[in-house]
Amino acid sequence: MAEFRAMGSPCRIVAPSRQLAVEGEALVHSLEGRWSRFSATSEISELNRNSGRIVVVSVETYALIERAEEARAATRGAFNPLALDHLVALGYDRSWELIDHDAPALPAPTAASVTDEPIELFPAVHAVRIPEGARFDPGGIGKGLAGDMVAEHIVRHGAATVQIELGGDVRLVGPPWRGDEWQVSIHHPIRGNAPVGTLTVPACGVATSSVVRRSWRRGDSIVHHLIDPSTGTSAVTDLLAVSAVAPELWWAEVVAKVAVMAGSRRAGDVMQGFGVSGALIGPGDLNWTAVVAAEGRAA
Repeated sequence: MAEFRAMGSPCRIVAPSRQLAVEGEALVHSLEGRWSRFSATSEISELNRNSGRIVVVSVETYALIERAEEARAATRGAFNPLALDHLVALGYDRSWELIDHDAPALPAPTAASVTDEPIELFPAVHAVRIPEGARFDPGGIGKGLAGDMVAEHIVRHGAATVQIELGGDVRLVGPPWRGDEWQVSIHHPIRGNAPVGTLTVPACGVATSSVVRRSWRRGDSIVHHLIDPSTGTSAVTDLLAVSAVAPELWWAEVVAKVAVMAGSRRAGDVMQGFGVSGALIGPGDLNWTAVVAAEGRAA
């Protein structure tokens, strides 16, 4: 087992050998180095400095951007990876540990919606072009894809069972350590992270998106990191968090984010439309509601 911090979160990798867990940790740090928007030398920062131009990137970074564009198209823009400038305008302009959690009031917005222009992909040369004037935010999809890539690496090197935890995200591969199915606890984001229920799942990815864990005050307003592309500011929702279960962690991340922004009346339908199961956590006395997946995956 390896326990460490990366991507602004506590992380843990449980593998059949210490060596494989350590290799997984090294890969997480490597991907963070490529993808962190807070590092001036990362590939993502280089890409953002060259918006509007074709930029050749590594295989790993190309995979991240390809999946982000796939997610934008599949969700019809409800997920948009080009909202970085809007997030920075809200005050999330540095690593989470350094955020001013009681900043002055927000200035008048300079832009309403996030651009709906697509990211151009050039697979033959692993190159991409983001729209001029836009900036890419790896966000949760980066953390999810990192979990998938680490799991793939460890399995490729001989592991039958792997458990990867990156913050609130979990990637599970193979048969569980005990029993027939994996058990994933759902925690309440406000009540001291107390468990409110358990999801019984196969090998999969489980991602949680919350408006609580990454929230801060701007003047008299509470803002959070989930940007509604239609308004360019923090999404208005009556949900506190959504946990989504999908075969791959990056896709679970996307659906969880879109579902929590949809609010309690629409979130279940959104998840079922994509063939994704999970749980919704609302405010007040509402604990959690399980969502049963529909067959297939809608586009």
